[in-house]
Amino acid sequence: MNNKINRNLSLGEIVVIYPAIVEKFNDMQLDYCCGGSKNIELALIEKGINVDKFIEEVNKEYEKFIIDNSDYIDWNVEASEKLIEHIINTHHSKTFQLLKEIDPLLVKIFKVHYYHDPELLTKIHKLFGELKCELEEHLIKEERILFPKIIELESTKNNNGKETLKKEIQSFIGEHEAAGDILKELANITEDYKLPEWACTSFKLVYMKMHELEEDLFIHIHKENNILFKRF
Repeated sequence: MNNKINRNLSLGEIVVIYPAIVEKFNDMQLDYCCGGSKNIELALIEKGINVDKFIEEVNKEYEKFIIDNSDYIDWNVEASEKLIEHIINTHHSKTFQLLKEIDPLLVKIFKVHYYHDPELLTKIHKLFGELKCELEEHLIKEERILFPKIIELESTKNNNGKETLKKEIQSFIGEHEAAGDILKELANITEDYKLPEWACTSFKLVYMKMHELEEDLFIHIHKENNILFKRF
């Protein structure tokens, strides 16, 4: 067996090689997007997991993944323009759609169920409002400002603008971390979106969509931080 994945890699590097591992990392509560630079060995030791056994199992899973997924796209070797197009069409569009769907549902359950748990519902409402504002502004700035600069720099091979772009990218990574902190706080106060006994259909739908938003954003941020931005 060719051990493509080893103990010297970071969480982000492993997800680049083997995207399907995100489900396992999510279950283990390992942050592979904003915390993608963390070494896998250190992360596993902190969780009390046998490193050698884990690496061996993951390499077996990775080999099967490659065999079973002939249409798999390795974004690490694709041009930045193609990756950016994928990020916008797949992740940005999904984020905008989920934010649009969650917002009125959250207002509805805030009104109807306020007295069931006013503290929890108030926190969720405020945090989601912060997240929505952060994400909408962030995604639009990426599409209108950052992404065109990346495409231009890659196409012209003009290294003069590289240092300026690096500084801008650092600012966007900071915004990713801010959004990630809100997502983690939402997961914490909802006990990973555990439904209360009194939850109605709308409440269940809100939690389902918020969890879907969280999972997609982690993959989305990973592709930017650990693949696209890393190039510059």
